[in-house]
Order: sequence, then structure tokens, then C-alpha cells
Amino acid sequence: MRDGISDPRADYTPPDEEQGLPKLALPLLLLLLSVSACRPFQPFGQATKPGAETEASPTGAVLAGSAQAMSLSNDQLLALAADQRMSGEYEAQAATLQQVLAENPTPVQARHAQFGLAEAALLDSDADGAAQRFTVFLADGQTDDLAGRALFLLARAHEQAGRTQAAIDTYERYRTLQTPIEPYAALRLAAQQNTAGDIEAALINYEYVGQKAIGQARRAEALEMLIQLYGVAGRTDLQLARFRDLLQISQDPDDRPAVLLRAARINPGTDEARAWLRELVEQYPQRLEALDAVALLQSTPGGIAPLPVAKVNFQHERYDAALPLFDAALTTDLSADDRFEARRMRALCLRAQARYDEALGELGALAQERPAVSGTPQAELDYIQTAGWSGNRAWAIEGYRRFAERFPEHELAAEALARVVQLIEHQGDTPGAMRMALELGQRYPESKQAHKALARAGLYFYQQGQRDQATAAWRLLGDGATGWDSAEGHFWAGTALVQSGAGDEAGARLQAAQSAAPHSYYAGRAREIMRQTREGTAPLGTGPSPEERHAAAQWVIGWSKAAEPNIGEQVAGDPSVVRARELGALHLRNEAKDEWFAARDKWKDDPLRLWHLALQAHDAGEPYVALKAAERVVKLGPDKAITPSTPTGVLRLIYPTPYARVVQREAQNFGIDPRVIYALVRQESLFNPDATSWVGARGLGQVMPATGEGIAQNLKVENYTSDLLYRPAVSIRFGAHYISHQLRSFDNNLLVAASAYNGGPGNAARWLENTNDRDLFPELIDFYETRDYVKIVYGNWGMYRVLYGR
Repeated sequence: MRDGISDPRADYTPPDEEQGLPKLALPLLLLLLSVSACRPFQPFGQATKPGAETEASPTGAVLAGSAQAMSLSNDQLLALAADQRMSGEYEAQAATLQQVLAENPTPVQARHAQFGLAEAALLDSDADGAAQRFTVFLADGQTDDLAGRALFLLARAHEQAGRTQAAIDTYERYRTLQTPIEPYAALRLAAQQNTAGDIEAALINYEYVGQKAIGQARRAEALEMLIQLYGVAGRTDLQLARFRDLLQISQDPDDRPAVLLRAARINPGTDEARAWLRELVEQYPQRLEALDAVALLQSTPGGIAPLPVAKVNFQHERYDAALPLFDAALTTDLSADDRFEARRMRALCLRAQARYDEALGELGALAQERPAVSGTPQAELDYIQTAGWSGNRAWAIEGYRRFAERFPEHELAAEALARVVQLIEHQGDTPGAMRMALELGQRYPESKQAHKALARAGLYFYQQGQRDQATAAWRLLGDGATGWDSAEGHFWAGTALVQSGAGDEAGARLQAAQSAAPHSYYAGRAREIMRQTREGTAPLGTGPSPEERHAAAQWVIGWSKAAEPNIGEQVAGDPSVVRARELGALHLRNEAKDEWFAARDKWKDDPLRLWHLALQAHDAGEPYVALKAAERVVKLGPDKAITPSTPTGVLRLIYPTPYARVVQREAQNFGIDPRVIYALVRQESLFNPDATSWVGARGLGQVMPATGEGIAQNLKVENYTSDLLYRPAVSIRFGAHYISHQLRSFDNNLLVAASAYNGGPGNAARWLENTNDRDLFPELIDFYETRDYVKIVYGNWGMYRVLYGR
């Protein structure tokens, strides 16, 4: 037995087995002491200096435990306080800084401690205490960077306390410093002026920010406020001018349709408004805003042609309304392709109304029309599907087969055979459907349809005891797919071959699973079966070493041919990066991310700059940004995905270990592997502490507020509010508590515990009843989200085990 589930491969010994490396993880305290002994402390509240990325960042490499219980130097205490700030432990941060002040600090140490105490009060919602401390801090008249930050945070404290005029005065003082983030002070100043009723002053500052080249979200915020204020004042000319600015920066297809509609509604009869509405109808017909745009266009002189209106209604399944519009469109002058597509969509409207004979007649005519057009194969496929819908499934099966024979090279051929698989299974002939899946895999091994069908067929044959057929399906999947799908095929082929006694091919297949997708669940399990799980040696909390950084840069240069002198310094000095670091130093996390991602988007096709950007973000304590930038570097690479050749330095950013002190503390408290916590957090939030899901889950561990209340009661957390879940230390503690409870409940089996974390313990128990095979367990989970979740978490855990020690 292994983890409570039998594993028939537990005794398999691969040829030339290599033993795992011994665990050499260093205690974090030793790392902290060694680092602090040879380098000065990171000044509290100070952003990473440009060009500092050549040295591994010590962020997070701080001992778990209270400062009072340790004999630490003041520099080490300041480093600990900075780490507590990052983790959201503001009371502990304040206690650590008080200890610094009690230990005969140097003037510089005392100054950083006083600043940190004021900031901790602000972040812990003690606005009055923060304002008092910042006022005292600024009284000495010093004019360094720390004083500038203190002034900005003093204004925030006044703002938080509701002292509007004091906030206005202080933001105005800060703006005179002309720092890189002065526009952000202007934006907050405008908000305070608006609150105070000084609309003219607010408009001036919003206009100023709206024209600045800063992060898109904050610039859009200024433009939105201008649109609102000009609307109240009845200044539609200025409203429209700001809408034009907003549309220039609102290119995201999730946001642009709503902006187009709002802009057009101001004066829908103008040519400009009609152009906006037409863009909305033609480019975003699936959006609800398109229906409103159609109504507006129809109410204005000139109206709108029937074809785009018909397509909008079709997209929204309003077939009764779409049908006469297609009829009207077909009486107008259309291009050959537009006419063909209008006829096809009209036929699909008839099909949706169960008027199958009429639909078949039109689709059949289109399929036979000569000369053929690009839509001819799609019309023929629609004809076959309509026949199946009408009840003639046997004919549809043959029709799909003939389609694949007539158009063997067409992209729809694999889809046609996949529909044959579905129809045969729908008729109750599962064995026949699975045999058809094998045929699909043989004919179109590289198609997504084949990959899905082969995975299903392999599991079916395996559960039926038909090992040879299962192995055949998985071989096809492993050889025909790439990445994760390929790893799945190789893993299961190797698993079946282990049971058949075919050791040589089994080992090769399991090794191929690791090569296809080293970060996948299947690669992790393959390493375990082959007893090749090597524990990493790097301590938790450390990023890529200087040697790993250099090796990764050379790797990027090797395939991108993008060598350029001083590129690291160029990236560090980029205005967006400079603003991002400074905003992060002020704990304005959302604003900082906006600037980081502005730089990422600017260099989205420049892998070497992206790599240096990832390092800058990592060193500034932004693991989420670093992770996303490093992932983009990998996607631009020759393999487009993580492979065995991906440098360790890149992997450390994609699988980072921030908050190490807190993670190790909670792992010890709850008796679990700290790398399990990292595996969960990476999947839940990608280390974005401000993450909020569409259902309301919050923070690093994506804990639901109601669940958080129950955990807070169990852990006896006082003064709990759901906003505390955005504090990393709280979210990590709650997540560790919950996963440790599931691990205890399910015999320390991470697969089952992860399914309980995501899908609920009741469902996990039900899924566990389906099988006593640990590898079948995740495959038989009937919640798609949870099935993927379990595999991703386990794959994450595998990567963390390879990269780091405990």
C-alpha cells in the first residue's frame, strides 16, 4: 500500500536506476546569518536599486520564529521586519522594529525603524497613529527618498482617516518633489479634491493624469472620472474627447465593447458614434452590448444592413429574429462568400427550429454548389450533423466517415471522425466507439480531437482489462501529442507495460513522459515509479543564483540571437520599471502590478528583456509578475513549453518560494511538507496576494470568506474579517490548516486531499470509492475543474521537490 491506495508499480525497478540525491536543504536561519554577515541590510521601505539583479535577492530568506526569541543583529531584525511587511504581519513587524530601537541602533537603523513603525500602523489600518508617526519622522527636515515616501504615506494616512484637506495639502507637497510616481499622487489628489467639492481643481488634475504615460488602469481611472464629471456638467464635447482617449488605450476585448457602447450613446446620430456601434456589431457580435448597438443603429438615420444584425441575433440564439433578417440580407448585393455564409447560417436557424427538411435542403445545395468556396466543407459537415439531429444517426455516422475520406487533409476531417466516436457511443456501443477512437488516433495522431479520444479509449480499455488495446491507444497519444498530452500517453503506456512485464519499453515510456512535460502530474508520477525523484538542494526562499541567472540569460541569447550590451541596466532604468519599484516600496500593489505588466506587454516579443524584467520583479518582491514574465520567455522559446532543457534559473521564477519564513512556520505547525503549500498556492493564485475569484475566494490560498470564518474560529483568530485573507500570512495559515486537515482525513494522500481542497471532502470520499488505484483516482473524478486541479497541484509539488529542499 502507498498513501492508502494500492500501487501495482511500487516494486518496479527500472534498468540502470539512479538513486535520488541526499537532502541538503540549509536552515533558513543559517542563510540569514551568513547573508547578513557579508552584506548590508535592505533598507526598510527602499526599492531595489537599478542593476541589482546580478545578485540573488535575500527576500524571504529569513528565519521562521519571533524576533524576540532570537539573538539577531539590528540589520537582521530590519531584514526580518521587511519580510513581515511583505507577509502582512504588521503587528509582528512593529514589535520587531521596536526591538531595533531598543538595541542601540545606529542613526540610519533608527531612521528605518521609525519609518517602518509608521508604515506598519498605516497598513494595519491605524491611520491616526500612522499620521502622528510620519509627522514626527518628517520633522527632522531630511530630504532623502525615505522622506519622500513618508510624505506620500502621510497623505494616504490623512486620506484613510477622512481628513480631506490635510490629504490635499500633503499630496500637493509631495508633487513638488517631482518623483517618478508624481502622477499617482496627482490622481489621489484629484480624488480628494472631488470629495471636497473642488471640481475645477479635480478636473485639472484628472486631465493631467489622463495624458500621462503611466499604467493603463490608472490612466483609464482618470479618464473615467473626467467622463463622469463632464457628463454631470453637461459638457458632452469634453466627454467625447475623453472617450476617444479611453478607446485608444482600451484594446482588451473584455473591456472595449462596453466603452464603445457608452461612448456612442452620448450622441448616437453622429458618424463617429455610428462607426463605434458598427465596430461593436461587427467585431463583438457575441457580446450583449452588440444587441444594444443594433437597436441604436436601427433608431438612427441610415439604419444598419440586415446581415450584421442577423449575425448578432444568431450569436445570441435568437433564431426567430435572425431568420427573416437573413432572408432580407439575401435580397441585397453581397459578396459570394457573404452570400454563402448567410445561406448557411439561415439553414442553421431552420435547424434550431426543428425544420430539418428545409435545413437539409439548403445545406445540401450549399455542399454541392460549384465552384466550391472556403465554407463548402463546413456546410457539408453541418448537413451531416443536421441529419443526425433529425434522428438519422446511422446515416450521419457514415456521412462523417465519407467526409473524412473526401477531405482527408482538411482541418475538419479529424472533427468528423471525432463525431463518429460520439455518435457510436451515444448509441450504446462503447466498445465500438473506443475502436473508432483508435482509428481516429491512427489517421490524425497530431489532432486535438485524437488526443482527447485516445485518452478516453486508453482508460476504457485499461478498466476493461484489455491491456494491449489500452497500450496501443496510449502509445498513439504519447507519440502524436506534445507537452502534457504526450506525457499522459507515455505515462499510461509505461504503466501498462510495467504490469505486462515489458521493462525496457516501460522505462523508455516513463522517461519520455518526463521529457515531454517535466512539470506535469504524469512526469512527477513517472519519476516516483522509476525512483528518480531527487530532492532539490536549494533552500526555500531563495531565487536563482548568480550562476543560474547567467546561464538562463545565455540560454535566451542562444535561441533569440538578441545579445545586447547593458540590457539589464536598460530594463532596470525603464520608466515603467522605475515606477513599479517605487509603487511597490509604497505598498501600492495594484498600481505597481499595472506598471510591471505595462513593461511586460511592451516587451512581449523580446525574450531577453522579458528575462531581465522577470529578475527585476523577483528582486523587488513581486513573484506573481516574475512568474508571468518568465512563463512568457518560455513560450517564446524554441520548445514553447517547459522541457528538460529549460534552465533552472527560469524554473525558479516559474516555481518561486516567496514568504518562506511563513510557509515553513505553518508547515511545521500543521505537520506538512512546505512544498505542498507552495504547490497549492501556485495553482490557487500564482502568488498574487490580491487575487479574487469570480465566486469570491480571496488571497494566496483562495479561501472563501465563509470557510475563512470557520477556520478563524478553529484557530481562535481574534477580530477576523474576510479582508484579512488578502494578507499573505493569514491566507497561508488558513490554507495550510485546511489542506493538513484533508491530508489527515485521507491517509496523507495528496491526490485525495487536493481533490477535497477544491471539490469538497464529501466528493473526495465519493471519488475514493471508485478505485483503489492511485493513478486511476484523478482520472475518474467527475468534476472537470477538480480533475485538472488535482493533477496540476501534484505536478507543482513534483517540480518543487526537484528544485528545493524542505
